[in-house]
Amino acid sequence: MTNGTKLLVGIDGRSPTARRFRDLVQAFKAEIGGDLSQTEMAMIKTAASLTLTAELMQADIVNGKMVDSGDLIRLSSEARRILAEIAGKASKRKPTVPALQAYLASKAAAEEPEG
Repeated sequence: MTNGTKLLVGIDGRSPTARRFRDLVQAFKAEIGGDLSQTEMAMIKTAASLTLTAELMQADIVNGKMVDSGDLIRLSSEARRILAEIAGKASKRKPTVPALQAYLASKAAAEEPEG
């Protein structure tokens, strides 16, 4: 786990649920980008586990099983809150890119002959 090869201790990662968890973690990591702190990695894992649990509850609903809607709402809300915080961190890390028109205008101005 400390060298980044396993996401959770004692989990081999081959079950469909473990693969989905790993996919969610990778997607959330890609959203933030850059080197992640231990805190950010913990937030990502928490968001992935909450999202996965909510997805499993939603699958139960589709399959006609009874699900506590309050639990599903709380899980979804907490996952949304964590994902919003992760997205906020991501937006702070991503470099700002000038709009195409502004870039082309600055390039054209630089190429104009002086005089």
